[in-house]
Amino acid sequence: MARLSPGLRRALTFGGQAPLPVGALIVAMVLATVGGTVWPPLGDGLVLLAPRLEAPTWVVLLEAWRLVTWPLVQERLPGSLITLFFAAFMLLWLGRQLSYAWSERRFVTRFFVLSAGAGAATLAVLVPLGVPAAYFGIWAVLNALLVTWGLIFPSQRISWFGAVQMTGATVARVFTVGTPVWAVVVGWSSLGLLGALVAYLPHLAAIGLAWLLVAGGPRRGWFRLQDWWQRRTLERQRRKFKVISTDRPRPKEWMN
Repeated sequence: MARLSPGLRRALTFGGQAPLPVGALIVAMVLATVGGTVWPPLGDGLVLLAPRLEAPTWVVLLEAWRLVTWPLVQERLPGSLITLFFAAFMLLWLGRQLSYAWSERRFVTRFFVLSAGAGAATLAVLVPLGVPAAYFGIWAVLNALLVTWGLIFPSQRISWFGAVQMTGATVARVFTVGTPVWAVVVGWSSLGLLGALVAYLPHLAAIGLAWLLVAGGPRRGWFRLQDWWQRRTLERQRRKFKVISTDRPRPKEWMN
């Protein structure tokens, strides 16, 4: 990154308007989508695939690059023009704030951790069941990043189209609860309950992983759970004791 020419760096950062990794992700998303439209085998080689029951599972391991490339491939043009515009806008806005909160390197690392983690969790469910499926599109990771932003900036406010305002904490809760509800409501009529959950597996996995990453991972989350349980136990024990003020007369049953 540091060896890039000034002209290329300026192009990837859109004239200094975006952190370098964020601009590079937007450019990669556009190139993958355009390339997949012009040459379909390119797009087919980047999407996340769950093999059929008769396919050997080791094929998935040999094509591990799909775990990090599937969010970059959108619907083929011209159907993905609106998707590219809004996805680039959301990635720019979220990437700018999260890069400042973490660092540019940590942002791009966590972007691909969310991508690979959600993809691996999806395959871990579908491959043993023998359910074939293909996944692409950046919205699963963007939703997870939006939940992450809400958890990191719980008091910051966001306005949706100038009509609805929410705090970051509210945004995190709405997207966490709303994603499975949306999956069931939208997919019930056409896909059924199981089909709807299968279609939204990457979204659910990415949001769950976002909560885990903000909590600091499994180990830190376990320590926080232990701390919460200890404080809860102490609070319950404290309620069992009777507090006696020394300023008031001692009751007859009080003994030294």
